Amino acid sequence: MQWLIKNFAWFFFKLLNVSGAEAVVASASPWVGQGESACLLRPYVDIMTESELHLTMTSGFSTISGSVLSAYINLGMPAQNLVTSSVMSIPASIAISKMRLPELEEPVTRGHVVIDRGGAEERNPPANALHAFSKGAFFGLMVAGSILCNVATILSLVAAINGLLTWIGKGFGIHALTLQLILRYVFYPITFFLGVPRAEILRVAELLATKLVANEFAAYTDLQAIQKSADPLSERAFTIASYALCGFANLGSLGIQIGVLSSLAPSRAKIIARIAFSAMVCGFLSTLQTAGIA
Repeated sequence: MQWLIKNFAWFFFKLLNVSGAEAVVASASPWVGQGESACLLRPYVDIMTESELHLTMTSGFSTISGSVLSAYINLGMPAQNLVTSSVMSIPASIAISKMRLPELEEPVTRGHVVIDRGGAEERNPPANALHAFSKGAFFGLMVAGSILCNVATILSLVAAINGLLTWIGKGFGIHALTLQLILRYVFYPITFFLGVPRAEILRVAELLATKLVANEFAAYTDLQAIQKSADPLSERAFTIASYALCGFANLGSLGIQIGVLSSLAPSRAKIIARIAFSAMVCGFLSTLQTAGIA
């Protein structure tokens, strides 16, 4: 897998002139996921520039992982749409991230592609297989615990905001005022520019809102329910929606990204937390770009 990703990354490094670390993470994200791709460069995360960190998160937000691909296929989503969207999102995420946060420093991995084959582990190798399993388990526990705490915090914050909005909305006769409802109308013009037929814009915009506030699995589940209903989306609207929803850009994943990268590079936690929301928005725009092209 490392050989495959290294050669795939070399292609994007030559094509788009990004650093080796950025090329590896962007290339790995569609296959191994948003957190695991960063783990490929574990020794380098602490010395990556702010622009590199932003791209690392953006590429994770703009793709899905191989582990959830089969789940979405089982929901009735065309496999070719999902795979094509993830691959198209690699250059899209690089372009949008660099427009948002251009590289103003000199990355350590500029000019070559680096895949971590142990890093500090090579200098201090485990004594035996049992020791290796133990160290790996501890690192996994640290990352998983960090993810759990951050995701719980983000989702609790969203629930608190929705609760407050619902309470305020009842005073004005709106009994279901939530972030999803607000974003549904915010995304209306965006969905129009994606090329969705006018009669179906509001329904697709609601799916985009669900994906951003909840997650793409909930949005794909809703899309599946719509397609099985008496009034399904047209083929054009369905295709655009399947591309636009194909990414991890949601508030829950925001907690995952902050948790993983902060565990890998505790000294950069403040920078990671500061640019995480920007990266999520850029990742969301990347999936919209692939949908527009499709």
